[in-house]
Amino acid sequence: MIVSRWASQEAGKDPNTTAEELTETANRLLHRQFIARGDLGGTAHFERVQRHLDYFQDLFASLGFRLVFNDGWGYVGFVSPQAYGNARVPTQETILLLCLRLLYSEGAQKGYFVDGSADILVDEEEVQTVYSSFGARRLKPGELREILTQFKRRGLVGFDQSHSLNVDVEVSLRPTLLEVVDESFLSRIAAWREGSSSQSEPPDTDGERPSTTAKFDAGTEAASTRLG
Repeated sequence: MIVSRWASQEAGKDPNTTAEELTETANRLLHRQFIARGDLGGTAHFERVQRHLDYFQDLFASLGFRLVFNDGWGYVGFVSPQAYGNARVPTQETILLLCLRLLYSEGAQKGYFVDGSADILVDEEEVQTVYSSFGARRLKPGELREILTQFKRRGLVGFDQSHSLNVDVEVSLRPTLLEVVDESFLSRIAAWREGSSSQSEPPDTDGERPSTTAKFDAGTEAASTRLG
């Protein structure tokens, strides 16, 4: 494994950490975006970041990202510092991400947390219902599961991947969703859902209705999430 001199210098401050371990944790974060303390193998990475917080903050800042460390809810990750600065996300993924964020907010307001954690439990049918409320066609089971699998890798949701597509899987929504969806954009969408039940399509960034069902303006896609 190739390690930098900065990792070697940082490891020299902690007899319980090696430069290789610091590099491994950085690579894991870059690959996943969020790591939870309670995940399999996550505790070591979480505690490593905790002990070397300044190092990891500077490291990700050098890449143009903001490190997120939440000791109370037990996760660490990174986001684009501004919603407009992140990579574009495909339309289906953007809409689904907004749906999950809305479901999380609604569940949190009602106190539907799982076993004292910060997770909210929903099922795939609930996700499909909210997704359809944006004027989009229902996702095929394979499409939905594929996107959820990508979000699981990023540390945004959790679910049992062993179930077949014919089974309505329960999905654990994680508080990391709060980090990647712009709050102001979420408020706009929530207001639209409440005030325009007779309409089938959300407004785009210019306040006009798009001509095609469920087609967000490309600028909206980039502005709505802080995915790395």
